[in-house]
Amino acid sequence: MEISLFSQCVKDLIAENDKVDVPYLGTFSAEMMPASYSDRQTTIHPPFRKMAFHKCEVSLEQGRLLLDKVVQETGVSLEQAGVELGWCLSRLCSELEGSKICKLPGLGVMRANARNEFYFVPDDDLDIWPDGLGLEPVSIKLSERREVPQPEPEPEPEPEPEPESKPESKPESAPEPDSKPESSIPSWSDTPAPDHSERLRIIRLILIVLAVLLVLFVAASYLFTDTMSPILDRILYTREELRLLGK
Repeated sequence: MEISLFSQCVKDLIAENDKVDVPYLGTFSAEMMPASYSDRQTTIHPPFRKMAFHKCEVSLEQGRLLLDKVVQETGVSLEQAGVELGWCLSRLCSELEGSKICKLPGLGVMRANARNEFYFVPDDDLDIWPDGLGLEPVSIKLSERREVPQPEPEPEPEPEPEPESKPESKPESAPEPDSKPESSIPSWSDTPAPDHSERLRIIRLILIVLAVLLVLFVAASYLFTDTMSPILDRILYTREELRLLGK
């Protein structure tokens, strides 16, 4: 049994069933997918059936649907169909484990990863939905807005030039009076400042007079103790302190 015949049997069965169990290999399943937009939302893709594969243990009894299809296509007995299917799947698994890829004509590609896990990649144009025959993608084109030509505005009439006016003669300005009138009264700032040496001489004279008065006051207090004592007491003490001292 060739792999092309195996692929054709699986394709015919999956078009009418949700799943097809393959003995010694796994299960092919189909799932209905809704309509969708393209990436740029410019095309609507019709609904379709998506085909997938799951590797699992399947016995001959579970794969009876496929065996009956092989008997129908080849015309051999059920036992012989099981033998030929086993040989076909054995070659498929050996090819997947060796080259990691096996082509299923008209269906897709079987692949294997580093851990020898099998998975199925369907063809882009795979059609397993008879009811969707004739459905094509619909392109959405946004209608361009037509710009209504607007009437051009009428040009405004140019204003008439005004007659030239003669420049008016400016009257001669009167001479401005002096900003600072002369004052006959002398101000304080006009008096000359005294000389610095004269100030020092006056201060020295005042200090000498005060020193002399202080010396005279001390000498009089010492010479005339009885006379100056009441005066000193009034200077040094208050009335209450004098009353306490009995003076």
